[in-house]
Amino acid sequence: MMLALMGNTKPAFLEIDNDKFKTIMKISNDDSIEQKKNHSDEDEDSKTLQLLRIKGFPRLLPEGIQALVNYCRYLRELSLSYSFLSDELLLALSSEKEMQLGTLRLEAHPETKPFPRISDTAWFTFSNHLPNINLVLLSYMTNEVDQSPLFAPYVPITHLYFGEAPSEATMLRISCLCPRLIELVVAAYGPETLDRALLSVAQGCPRLNAVGLGDCEITCSGLLEFVTVCAKRLRILYVWETSLIDDSDLDVAKVSKKVSSLLGRTWVPEYIPLC
Repeated sequence: MMLALMGNTKPAFLEIDNDKFKTIMKISNDDSIEQKKNHSDEDEDSKTLQLLRIKGFPRLLPEGIQALVNYCRYLRELSLSYSFLSDELLLALSSEKEMQLGTLRLEAHPETKPFPRISDTAWFTFSNHLPNINLVLLSYMTNEVDQSPLFAPYVPITHLYFGEAPSEATMLRISCLCPRLIELVVAAYGPETLDRALLSVAQGCPRLNAVGLGDCEITCSGLLEFVTVCAKRLRILYVWETSLIDDSDLDVAKVSKKVSSLLGRTWVPEYIPLC
């Protein structure tokens, strides 16, 4: 596994040698860098480094986690597979007083199962230490049982992306377990309509202000009911035209007009050409 680091003020990438990652963070220069950096340059990188993406699926050991946290005290965004997550990592991120982490981005893929079980205590400590954290969860899971570990009472999810169709039960859980949710993107949903599930999210997530709906079905009346609940805070509403279903009360043209009135701006669903 190789971790690529990039300082925000320098275009050069740094590499972390995984052989040493268990106990220390060994920083080495990439072969493509013409001018070798000295030790003082590395210290400067630790202060300017803002984004770290970790790829691969080995489990990080506590020693490596602590070394990472100690070195990257000025880190603003951390992106990794959900399989890397652990109580040790969350508690390490919570123990560093100077940590300025603004975004934790997690990706959940079926091939990385089984997922680690994270305790409520670890999530609670992490949430309290970083109350303004943006926690972005990208789920590509297709099984409802596999989705369950991703949602818990103390997980501070703010941005949620479903790359595969979630079940209605999963969507209903969001309204109960994700009160901090700001953004929701559903790439696909079915076979039932999204009306009931989306309305529950609107009612249970008072901060929700951005929604994107892809390959799904929602009635025009269902969309209007959703927008009515959260119109005052809804900044982004992206819905495929092919996802809207005319009903006895509304068609696409009528609901577009009513939604525009509620939002105070012109709104129309996204046109998706039929191939």
